Amino acid sequence: MIIGKDDKAAIAGKEVRRYDVCIIGAGPAGLASLSAIMEPYSLDGMTNTQVNNANRGLGRGGGGVGGTGGGVGGGGDHHYAGRGMGPTRGRRVCVIDPNENWLGSWNDNFSRLGIEYLRSPAMAHPDHFDVNSLLAYAVSNHREHELYDSGCSSLRQLNGLGHQTHVGLWKLPSTDLFRDFCQTDVVGRLSHDYVRGTAIDLARIGGRRVGVVGGDEDDGTRDDGGYYAVKLSDGTYVESTSVILALGPTGVPVIPPGVRDVPADRLISWRHMDEKLRDGHSTVLVVGGGLTAVQAAQYCLRKGKSVILSSRRPLVERHFDIRECWFDKRRANKHVSDFYHQDVEERLLALREARGGGSVPPLYMDDLRVWERRGKLTIVDDADPVFVRTDGDGGHGGRLWISMRAGKEGGEDGGCRSNSSLVAVDCVVLACGIRPDCTANPLVKNILDRFPIDIVGGFPDVSVDLEWTRNLFVVGALASLNVGPDGGNIMGARRAATIVSNVLECKSWLRREGVGALSNPFQMLSDDGDSSSDDDSDSD
Repeated sequence: MIIGKDDKAAIAGKEVRRYDVCIIGAGPAGLASLSAIMEPYSLDGMTNTQVNNANRGLGRGGGGVGGTGGGVGGGGDHHYAGRGMGPTRGRRVCVIDPNENWLGSWNDNFSRLGIEYLRSPAMAHPDHFDVNSLLAYAVSNHREHELYDSGCSSLRQLNGLGHQTHVGLWKLPSTDLFRDFCQTDVVGRLSHDYVRGTAIDLARIGGRRVGVVGGDEDDGTRDDGGYYAVKLSDGTYVESTSVILALGPTGVPVIPPGVRDVPADRLISWRHMDEKLRDGHSTVLVVGGGLTAVQAAQYCLRKGKSVILSSRRPLVERHFDIRECWFDKRRANKHVSDFYHQDVEERLLALREARGGGSVPPLYMDDLRVWERRGKLTIVDDADPVFVRTDGDGGHGGRLWISMRAGKEGGEDGGCRSNSSLVAVDCVVLACGIRPDCTANPLVKNILDRFPIDIVGGFPDVSVDLEWTRNLFVVGALASLNVGPDGGNIMGARRAATIVSNVLECKSWLRREGVGALSNPFQMLSDDGDSSSDDDSDSD
């Protein structure tokens, strides 16, 4: 849908800021997108010679991968010659987010739940320039002690990865280390405008059909895209040639049917525990079987509560939220290819199977066992809690009686398992995840009204290039249907950002004649008539 005359009149006279790229969302996916767009090149997959050629093309001279005397373990400045320089300097980029700073929601959740370490390893971060940069940041700032060895580097599935399993890339960064790295080493280096606000609508201005050979429509034409007007909740507008939606998980919170009748003041989302959990709530029922439920239970335990953790199935112990094979570059491309070549319904099923309803890292399972031995935590497997009644008049002081399906005694981990059929608690904390539904976000709902596409399992079915429509891209969890099971985590966000930057031709200068970084190394052996086709075949 092209914005109409009435919409144009509404924009006329308004304060409008104009950009080449507008990123909506300042979480990890948004930061990965900014980095992929603004970095002149990425060390990943480039040889020393290619890096030297790229640096010469930038007018910065050679020096190779360790050209400034740094690198992992080098103790020096790990910034390489090309970082944040070159042809990206003229690109105008803005980021829109309601939080005051980058990663605002992430940092709030870390603080709210008392999360000390990320689940993802140090190789998973938003910096497009170098997979080693978070580790290098820790080393150069003498913060290696903030990298936790969870033992995942010894996993059989990761054998054969060579030095990656030994230099610290599989260690888990502390939340403080990750925050500081992103803020000082990534955000602070990349030129952009940060617009604090809430995007509520988006429309296209000036789009038109142009004739092309092999166009993407049946009539042999293509939409040139025009530009987009993004409306903010304060009535201002941002105009941009391209827009990237990096909105994070979007959906409807899952509330098990059996507890929907719990009094509203006693049915608490994990996001609101710090506001609604009272001193008088001595016994808390936490419902959920994934990591967030475990973190919510730990939060309550640290507050001195007794906790019953209710899961519909036994807790699954696993280092990462997806299989380790997605972290292995030797096999990840095959998994991505296999995923893409399935039809959309099969991809949706693959997403669900890969995550398996949630899992818990060994670090957290060990802590749960400690609380069980202390008698402060009871885990109920295979349970569907059902609210029965409230003591007294149903007011704040009455206890909630919850019927639990009998669970097995003595789990595989040796922890106790309750088979009680009726328990008394003071409140119920929900941590059951969300049901994916992109229309739960008002902005996405408005975009869908303007630019209708298929919605499958709550996800927009965008193109293989992650385009919703011309020059409107989707990254992060919202793109999972076309990225893979890792779409919602940092590794997947980084890969999605790379796809978008390639579509926007952010790295095309590396193939330009005279740069020689990614151009055809055998070009000098061909005649002038062949060189053009060689370059074309070498580019994406």
